[in-house]
Amino acid sequence: MKQIALSSILVLAMAGSALAQASDGPPADAAPGACFARIVTSQAVERVTERVIDTKARVEVRTIPAQFETVQERVLIREGTTVYKSVPAVFKTVAEEIEIEPGLTKTVMKQVLVEPARVIEDVIEPQYDVIEVQKLIAPAREERIEIPATYKTVERDIARGGTAAWVPILCEDNASPSKIAEIQTALTEAGHPIEIDGKFGPQTFAAMKAFQLEQGLPVGVLTVSTVERLGVSPT
Repeated sequence: MKQIALSSILVLAMAGSALAQASDGPPADAAPGACFARIVTSQAVERVTERVIDTKARVEVRTIPAQFETVQERVLIREGTTVYKSVPAVFKTVAEEIEIEPGLTKTVMKQVLVEPARVIEDVIEPQYDVIEVQKLIAPAREERIEIPATYKTVERDIARGGTAAWVPILCEDNASPSKIAEIQTALTEAGHPIEIDGKFGPQTFAAMKAFQLEQGLPVGVLTVSTVERLGVSPT
C-alpha cells in the first residue's frame, strides 16, 4: 500500500531504540514498529510572479520557391531562303517583206527575239512568331530563420517559515484491504462517497484529503488521527 504516503512526505517505520538516536526524528519513546510521517506546516504563503520560457528559441529552415515571370519572345518558325527561277526567252512574230525576184516581193512571218532567256532570284524572307514563355528571375533557395524564445508570466505560491512535526501514520502492515475498506466505508458515511474496493487509489486519496481539510487534520497522508476521527481502529 505504498500509495498511502505522498512522495514529498518522509515516512519512517523503526524500533523505538533506533528512533531515539535521531535528534530530529520521531519521538524517542515510539513503540517498536510504529510508523511516522514528517508533516511540514507553513506559517505563511507568498505568491510570487515569475517570467518563464513558454517556447524555446529555434531555427527554422524554409524553402523559398523559384520565381518566374511571363515574357514575350520572338521565335523563328521558318528560315529565309533564295529561290532561283528560269525565265524563258520571249519572242514575237513579225511580218517581213522579202524580194523573191526583181520587182517581186513576198511577205513572210518570222520570230523575233524580244527578251532573252534569263535566271531570276526570288528571296523568301524568314518568318517569325511571338510567343509567351516563363523566364526564371530567382532560383529556389533555402532560408534559415531564427525564431526567438517566447515568455509568459506565471504565479506560484512559496511557503515561508513554518513548523515540522512527526505524526503517527497507519503502517503498511495495518493497511490491509479489509482495513482500507473500513476507511472507505467511513469516508462514504462522512459525506465523501467512494467505491469500497479495499484499494487505496486516487479516488480514496482525494476523499481522504477532503475529509482532512474539513476536520483541520494534516493533509496528504493517512495519519492515525485521521483513521481515529473516522471512527476506525488503526490496528
